[in-house]
Amino acid sequence: MDNADFTQVNKDWNVVADFKSGLGEVVSFFPVEAIDLKSNKSVKSLQMDMTVLYNFGGKSYNYFKSSWIDLNEVDEFVYFIEQYVIPNLKDKTEKKQSVTYIFNSKEITFSFYIEKNSRRISIYLKNNGITDNEHYFWTESQVNKIPDLLTVLKTIK
Repeated sequence: MDNADFTQVNKDWNVVADFKSGLGEVVSFFPVEAIDLKSNKSVKSLQMDMTVLYNFGGKSYNYFKSSWIDLNEVDEFVYFIEQYVIPNLKDKTEKKQSVTYIFNSKEITFSFYIEKNSRRISIYLKNNGITDNEHYFWTESQVNKIPDLLTVLKTIK
């Protein structure tokens, strides 16, 4: 019994940043508090839920995964978005040029890509630090929601 973990997870559904693709895929970011029920210690974190379509053998499947991003990585994610993404939301590149800004954490890779007038965000899941290239999300139509993500990130302290 001493080795079993008992955890309570409190989610705040009032503060959420959702990104949706044209295929109906969704990535949601929201603050959580995890409480170790044995010690009553609590840890605040960012939870990311991803539902994407996965094609295997000619069939499509829904794939769902949740990841928790540590507080120290949340601070770095805030810095990344404030310094490199928000200032470049309206940027354009010349013909046959592009620029990509990449945030790499233990649980996800978030990239912001600009080519000519197009902008795209991509989110890759990780398994024990290894990028899962088959389970990722991308959208061009939801780039304007990046400030919503920044708001969610800033509520986690």
